[in-house]
Amino acid sequence: MRKLLCLISLMSLPFSEAFALAAHRGGAELLNPKAYSIMTSAMVWQTSATLDEEGVETTLADGSEYRLIDVDFGVSYGISKNLEATLFGRFRSVTSTLNDVTASNSGPESVAIEGKYAFDPIGNLRYAIAAHYRQTLYSNATYDGTAQLPTEEVILGDAGSEYGVDLLATYSSASWKWDMKVGYNNPANDNSEEVVYKLEGMYRLTKLGLLAGVEGIYSLKKDQFTETPLLKPVQATGASKLFYSINREKLAPYVGANYAFDKILFGIKGQTVVSGRSTDKGSSLLASLTWNSEGVTPESVKVESFKEYIVDGSVLKVSARGNFIRIDQGLSTDVEKGMKFDIYQTDYFGGNVLVASGIAYEIGADWSIIKLVKKYKEIEIKPGFAARGY
Repeated sequence: MRKLLCLISLMSLPFSEAFALAAHRGGAELLNPKAYSIMTSAMVWQTSATLDEEGVETTLADGSEYRLIDVDFGVSYGISKNLEATLFGRFRSVTSTLNDVTASNSGPESVAIEGKYAFDPIGNLRYAIAAHYRQTLYSNATYDGTAQLPTEEVILGDAGSEYGVDLLATYSSASWKWDMKVGYNNPANDNSEEVVYKLEGMYRLTKLGLLAGVEGIYSLKKDQFTETPLLKPVQATGASKLFYSINREKLAPYVGANYAFDKILFGIKGQTVVSGRSTDKGSSLLASLTWNSEGVTPESVKVESFKEYIVDGSVLKVSARGNFIRIDQGLSTDVEKGMKFDIYQTDYFGGNVLVASGIAYEIGADWSIIKLVKKYKEIEIKPGFAARGY
C-alpha cells in the first residue's frame, strides 16, 4: 500500500500541474524557484489634451491628434524563493498630426532588466525591493527653437538610459489582494528625477479577478530649466507633451480584469490621466497574456522526496471556518495523535493536487479530527478529498 500511494503521487504530478490555474501575482509575489513566466502586452494611448508646466490644460485643436502603441515582451525566471530576474523588450509606434500635418515613427524602443528580492513574509503581507535599468535603442535630435523642427519628424520617446529602485508590498486575504509600490526613478532624456507610486485592490473569484487602482508620478523638480522653461531646447514631440518634459507629474486611475485559463492569464486594463504637469491627458487600453510554469513548489518537493504514506483516508466533514476536517481513519488504522497529514484534491482523471497539510488533533476508533496548519492552494477543501498520513 505504501509503494502504491507513492506511485500514485509520482504519476499524478503532470496532471496536477496541468490543472493548476494561472494566478495574478502582486508586485511583491515572486515566481517559484526555477519557474518561468512569459508575458506579452499591447497598449494603445490616445491624447485628448496637453498639460503645461503649471498644469494648465489645452485641448488638442482640430486637425491635431496623437496616438502611441506599445507592444511589450518579457521573460522572468525564479532564481530562488527570494530572487527573480526579468528581461524586457518594447516595440513602439507613434503617429502625430499637428495642424493637419502627420508624422509617424516606429521601431524597437528599448530593452530593460529588472531584479527583485523578496523578504520573508509577515503573515499575509509580502514585501520586496526591485531595481531596474532601461536603455532605449534610438537617439533624439535637439533643436534651438520650434521654427527648426522638421514637420515630418516625431520622436519615439525619451531617449537614453533610465534606472530606479522600488519598494513593493502585497497583502492577500481570502477574496482580496492589495498591491502597493513607491519608488525612485531617474528617467531618460535629461528629465527630472521623480517618485513613482501605485495602489491597487483586486477582488478575486475562482478564475476572474476584478481590479481598480491609481498610479502616478511626483517630480523632484530637478530639471535644469525649472525656472526658465522657455530656454529649454526642443525635440520633435509632435502634438504631445508626453516626452522631453519639465518636471512631469501625473495622476492616473484605472480599472481592469484578469481571467485565468489553465496556465495562461489574460488581462485587460483601461486607464485615464486625470491631472498632471508637463504631460498629456488622455486614455489608454491594455491587453496582456502571461504564461507561467510551476517551478519548484511545496507539492513537487513532497512528491520528489518519495514520501511513503502509511494512512490513506477521505475527508468526511469540514468545519465552518475551514480550520479543521474530519476523516474516516482512526485508532483502528494506527492513526496517532500528532501524526502529519497531507490533503489532496483528487478526481477520476488522475488529478492529485496537494491543497493543505495538518496534524491529527483528536482521534476516535474510526475517525480523526485534523487541524490544518498550512494551505498550499486557494482551493476549498470538500468532503471526498484524500487525507494521507505519515
